[in-house]
Amino acid sequence: MLYPPRPGSTNTVPPIGLLSIGAVLENLGHEVNLIDSALSGLRGGALARQIHSYSPDMLLVSAFSSDVAILSTELSILKEALGNTPLLLGGPHASCRGVRALEDLPQVDTIFLGEAEESIVEYLADPSARIPGVIRRTDPWDTSPRHVDDLAVLPIPAWHLAPPANYTGLPNGVLYKRMPFAPIITTRGCPYKCTFCAGFRITGRQIRHRPLSMVWDEIDLLVNSFGVKEIHIEDDNFTFDADYAARFCEEAIRRQYPVFYSTPNGVRLDSLDEHLLELMKKAGWYVIHCGIESGSDRILRSVKKNISTSGIKEKISLINRVGLSTAGYFILGLPGETEDDMEKTISFSLSSGLAWAHFATFLPIPGSEAGDRWFIDHSDSEDIWMIFHNTDSPAPPEGISRKTLLRLQRKAFLRFYLRPVQMLRLFRQISNPVTLKYHIRRFRDYLHTGSSSPRKMPEIETPA
Repeated sequence: MLYPPRPGSTNTVPPIGLLSIGAVLENLGHEVNLIDSALSGLRGGALARQIHSYSPDMLLVSAFSSDVAILSTELSILKEALGNTPLLLGGPHASCRGVRALEDLPQVDTIFLGEAEESIVEYLADPSARIPGVIRRTDPWDTSPRHVDDLAVLPIPAWHLAPPANYTGLPNGVLYKRMPFAPIITTRGCPYKCTFCAGFRITGRQIRHRPLSMVWDEIDLLVNSFGVKEIHIEDDNFTFDADYAARFCEEAIRRQYPVFYSTPNGVRLDSLDEHLLELMKKAGWYVIHCGIESGSDRILRSVKKNISTSGIKEKISLINRVGLSTAGYFILGLPGETEDDMEKTISFSLSSGLAWAHFATFLPIPGSEAGDRWFIDHSDSEDIWMIFHNTDSPAPPEGISRKTLLRLQRKAFLRFYLRPVQMLRLFRQISNPVTLKYHIRRFRDYLHTGSSSPRKMPEIETPA
């Protein structure tokens, strides 16, 4: 299994999707090796030699759309080195792009759409069969993403393939208090219809929960066998079912592990109330990440966020009143946005009570409503993958240039962080010199947005 190289990225996170599939394959008796080249930095001939040394029967790659440009080069080298070894692609890009992923990466033989734990088993039993959620280059039939109905059938991810202590960069969400940290999944699925998001292509619309007993078995393993000090729940909708989230927190309070908890992929503010927030704080949360997206009510309505700026401020105030910090994600350059809308977003970030903010530029993520519309209107954009990251501006709204959007992005970061009170908050959150180095690198990248330097690789775009 391969996780693609991302030179220059400050984010290093264990590839939880591959670890889940790795556990399934090991349970079937297969020997599984993982090369996380985003972590190791292996590329080109060195990467090909490392993979070739395992004499693999197949190579499964997981990739975001932001990986496509570099991955195309790497797969060409691997294809030559591995000969007839099948190259299989899964993850967000395959799930969201569908059969067109075979055009984006012509080296790939087969793609897996959605959650692949069950479809990979069926593929191994008969690689030539038509399997829901699987598309072979030799038979590019129309199939929908596959989803696992009962998460209880899945084994604990194969953490021995990616020990958390090896990951010393910034996690998703950037903030953390202690290392090592480890991402886990407690639920899958998202019923919401935000126009910029394609998460449902990967995990479906229906919310499904892992049994809490299984979740705690995994946390026990991470804490007791791998020395993990911080658990990052990567769900899109951990707090969707308030009772499930509350029972998790109550168990965390009962166990009193010396760990912190976080939801760095963000939670919906409209799912939070004072009781749940108080439980989260007692359990070990120190920050609540939330997707705010815009400070313009007009844009919030247009992207189907179903919350107003006044409602957002009320929830941030509640989070802060409970004694937790709030981190907000914003998107600049959403379809239909004007400079005035983006100025409202910048002003909102300053007045809303946030302790931390991230300002991405809009990515036309394949499979999302806004992304698919963009690709229809820009069918000739063959070089989109070269700049498909949120330190660039691949898809500015009509009437706004890339240069203008990048200027506004820089302005947002500078205005938010170059305030004495904010700089003090940030330094208090930084736990060690290594973390400080990564924060400086990330801040530098956003001050030089749009650079085509080889050093600048995309921070990963998320589907949510």
